[in-house]
Amino acid sequence: MERIGWIDFLRGIAMILILVFHTEVYYKGYDITPYYIYTTNAIVLFYFISGYLFYQSNTFQWKKRIVSIIRSLLIPYFIFTILIAVPKLLVRQMEINWLEIVNQILTGRASWFIAALIVGELLFSTLLSKTRGKIIWLSISVASCFIVYYTIPFGKNNYWQWQDALLTVTFLFFGYFFHRYKECFHTINKPLYSLLFLLILIIIKLYEYHIDLPMRNIAIENAPLFLADVIIWFLLIISVIKYVPHIRIIEWTGQHCIVYYFLAGGCPLIISMLMNKAGLSYDGHLWRYLIALFMVYALSTSITWLIFKYIPFITGKSF
Repeated sequence: MERIGWIDFLRGIAMILILVFHTEVYYKGYDITPYYIYTTNAIVLFYFISGYLFYQSNTFQWKKRIVSIIRSLLIPYFIFTILIAVPKLLVRQMEINWLEIVNQILTGRASWFIAALIVGELLFSTLLSKTRGKIIWLSISVASCFIVYYTIPFGKNNYWQWQDALLTVTFLFFGYFFHRYKECFHTINKPLYSLLFLLILIIIKLYEYHIDLPMRNIAIENAPLFLADVIIWFLLIISVIKYVPHIRIIEWTGQHCIVYYFLAGGCPLIISMLMNKAGLSYDGHLWRYLIALFMVYALSTSITWLIFKYIPFITGKSF
């Protein structure tokens, strides 16, 4: 598939925001920038982009999509979670429990985001196939998934993050809907609309200060507000992205974001430990945090480059 520059750029931005969040948590010890401000929006942006790429002008090929999910998501999930399982525990100085490691991997708990994306894409592919792309039936099906997700209590038996996947389907649909009717959305590619969406989003974020809107293990207190947040966020991104100058390194990050994501926990943890041992703990010094963030991005990029250069098969590229 031919690369789409603005898609890779968006993925790169979202991935960097995830690195920012993890660096704050590991290095500072807490997220100074509240989670709801940008982290959830970065996560749902990945799902939106995946949904955008679902749309095909010709007949949707279910089997081809399933093969793509297995190759580009499921295989990397197993390979990376197996490779990083023990090193992650050693760095954290935790006891190695082989049975627990196997259980975490096989039940999809070793990487909640990727697991939710895999199941969400499988479910959305099935809905597309069964509804034959008829937007009314597809909309009803997706809305049903959101209602089920919102009404059922979050349980311990959330194998392969199937509950989060029900919500993921909603964001995949938003991306699919935008691509299908993108000509209609071109009318909002104007500075005035962008400013309006930005103002609305700021108002929503101010109101969300006392609302619980995490992306994982969601306990949404206000579903309409949550949906308003992500919809306005998507509209804002759509209205401005093609006018933002693209930076090559960020596009490259977006192209290889699957590997970055698996490194998004380990690299910040390693850099944070090194900084603290060197006597450069955060202690309120912004410049130290910026150095830590730069080092996290540099380390993540270096490892990602090495993987794609010498062992690309572990990303599913050679299957």
